[in-house]
Amino acid sequence: MLSNRIRGAAGVLAAGAVAAHLVSTVLQNTPDSYNQDLRQFTGGWPIPGWRFFAPNPGVQNVHLLVRDARAGDAQPSPWRDVTPKVPHGWTQVIWNPASRGPKALFDAMQQLSVMSMNQAGFSWATQSVPYQLVFSASRASAADDAQALQFLLMNVFPSAPPESRMKPILTSEWIPLDSASEHKETAG
Repeated sequence: MLSNRIRGAAGVLAAGAVAAHLVSTVLQNTPDSYNQDLRQFTGGWPIPGWRFFAPNPGVQNVHLLVRDARAGDAQPSPWRDVTPKVPHGWTQVIWNPASRGPKALFDAMQQLSVMSMNQAGFSWATQSVPYQLVFSASRASAADDAQALQFLLMNVFPSAPPESRMKPILTSEWIPLDSASEHKETAG
């Protein structure tokens, strides 16, 4: 009878240890910063810390914001987030042809982010292919009667504290949208 109690207690203890290990593993791998170091609560017990897309997993989202200036308006329009929304569903795992356009824009925005972090000159960045691609995507969202356009790339860190969640990466100059300057920019 005593051996049955010992076996039962050992089984409960083992199941509790496995459950605690699984819960702490899940918490350790969430993107929220306050869950990142649980070792202080485990008494030295190792907790797996998986990092998908290692060694540097994505921790921020890049957003494209646009505003335009219209004739007769004293102020430009408010900033609008025109970052393409990519639908997520189970079929996208197998077939997702609609992801190529947003992926190209995302890659261009990431390149501009890297240029900005590496202190690339603004005039050099404006002559780059990523800048021209982001401008073209921004131009598509401008109002028909807009005379000038400005875009802003913004990094958003979802797991950061609210006061440091957003960081501007690059703000373009006002870009005239008359047909002559558009033709010159696409030709150059």
